[in-house]
Formats: sequence, structure tokens, C-alpha cells
Amino acid sequence: MWILADVNVPEEHVAALHGDGHEVVWSRHVSELGPEASDEAIIGYAERERFAVLSTDATDFGNLNASVAVFVTTQEQTGGEVRTAVAHIDTLPFDPADTEPIWLSRT
Repeated sequence: MWILADVNVPEEHVAALHGDGHEVVWSRHVSELGPEASDEAIIGYAERERFAVLSTDATDFGNLNASVAVFVTTQEQTGGEVRTAVAHIDTLPFDPADTEPIWLSRT
């Protein structure tokens, strides 16, 4: 899965997903986005490039109408918990892009 991580996603989450073979790119490392990209710009880029979005910002990303999967995590989750949640989503019989943002935490 190709995942675009919002600027505040912890390194541990990105490393864990890389370890499972996912291609994860921080939005701050994408030249047309940079560290100050708006949520709308991040969603637009993800839609054009067919990335899922990983964010710790449920308030803003939860209110955007995205045609790609949006995964919401917390800063407190471990990389292992994020990796396990995304691996589980990969097994589900639906397209996560067809749903509201998906919370990766148990709370």
C-alpha cells in the first residue's frame, strides 16, 4: 500500500509500516507539499497519486470528503499497533477509500 503520512505522524509509525513493505512518504518530503501543506493539499495530492493518507489529525481530515483511504492514529500508539491495524484493514473485503476515516486506535 502507498501511504502519504501527514507531517505529525511519528517516525515509529512510518518505520513500522515500511517494515511491512508499505511505501510511506511524509507529506513534508514531497516538494509540491512541504511541511506547511494544508490538509486539502495533502488530500488532493493523495488522490492524484493514489496514496492512502495517515494522520494524527482526526478533526481536520475527518471533515474532508476524500476519495482515498484516510487512516487516523494517535501520537500515543506504538508502531506495532499501527502496523497491526493496517495489516488487518488490508484483509477486509471492502475498499477503505469508500468509508469515512478509519481510526487505527482501540479508543
